Amino acid sequence: MKLSKSDHSVRPWRIHEIAPDFRVEDVWSYRTPGAGPDDFPAMLEALQNESDRNVDPRVVRLLFAVRWKLGGLFGWDNPEQGVGRRVDSLRDRLPPDLRQDPIDSPWPDTPFTMVYETSNECVLEMANRTVHHLCHLGWVQAGSGDYELRMAALVKPHGLLGRVYMAAIKPFRYAVIYPALTRKWERAWLLRDQHTSSTKSSSVGHQIRGGITASSVLTRPTSRADKKRPMGAPHTSRNRLVTWGGRLIVLYGTAHTVGALTAEGAARHAGTWFSGQLWNEELASMSPAMSVYWLSINSFGPPMVLLGLTVSWLNRRGIPPPRFIPWALGAWVVVGTVVAGPGVGQDLLLLAGSGLILAGTRRAPASVELPEGPHASRT
Repeated sequence: MKLSKSDHSVRPWRIHEIAPDFRVEDVWSYRTPGAGPDDFPAMLEALQNESDRNVDPRVVRLLFAVRWKLGGLFGWDNPEQGVGRRVDSLRDRLPPDLRQDPIDSPWPDTPFTMVYETSNECVLEMANRTVHHLCHLGWVQAGSGDYELRMAALVKPHGLLGRVYMAAIKPFRYAVIYPALTRKWERAWLLRDQHTSSTKSSSVGHQIRGGITASSVLTRPTSRADKKRPMGAPHTSRNRLVTWGGRLIVLYGTAHTVGALTAEGAARHAGTWFSGQLWNEELASMSPAMSVYWLSINSFGPPMVLLGLTVSWLNRRGIPPPRFIPWALGAWVVVGTVVAGPGVGQDLLLLAGSGLILAGTRRAPASVELPEGPHASRT
């Protein structure tokens, strides 16, 4: 669950005195039912056990494949851009009581290295040309009395490139990466007793390698029923309200586009569109061909279809769509109504779809089923 930045800053973490020049980018909590104050190492081990058997979902693999391709093309991830080269390691700032050797060694399969670890927090760092990034993991008592895992992303962007980069990836973090990571980490805790660990004496860095990166986030199905739903999602992962909300958005975009092409006669101007006659036309004095072009295939209709399909795609995989989507669509309809008057039917479709998505995400199940075992009774 996403938390406010103050939920991190008010805690007495050691990182505050060590990295005051880093800004808090994101703060998330991960439920660990039945956890006690001494279970932080068990959580870290559970992350490692879960990551060992995971297969990345295709959307996450695609996102990271694109990211690494861009990094290779523009040299973002070259060794000279990393910790100890372009930027000094945070380990150089540590007070004597936090210096731990050889915990600063790189971990296989991740871009992070350990900075320090205590009984209730640990900090990992990585750097490239875009940003110096710290991943802070903390162990906090929740309102239920159980302890839970907190993750804070602290960043120091490198110039304009870093600021643009962080802004560009923000929608993907909220819509894809963090929801999937939440399911993985919470499932890791629930299933911790169903795995056989052979690394109990390993360093903390080895225990959580693969768990702190967002490139490995969902688990492999373990039963026939599991194969029919997203890994780590509850059995009721598909929300019917969100399903119908997505369908109404698709219907809205389709109706607008098809209606413009047919009822408004936009399709009759297709020959003009592809002849190049519109290239130098002024928008202030649009011809009929340009006007219906903006009304049909270059309107908001096709993006609305894609948006509705994306909402449905996320919902089928048990990932709640971000709530800013229905709020933004509702606000857009209201502004359009104030400026141009109410639409005929279409605005009602979009408002209904937005309302269904809001209702569906509000009542979405908040946790996965607990496995049978000695820890089930502790919740």
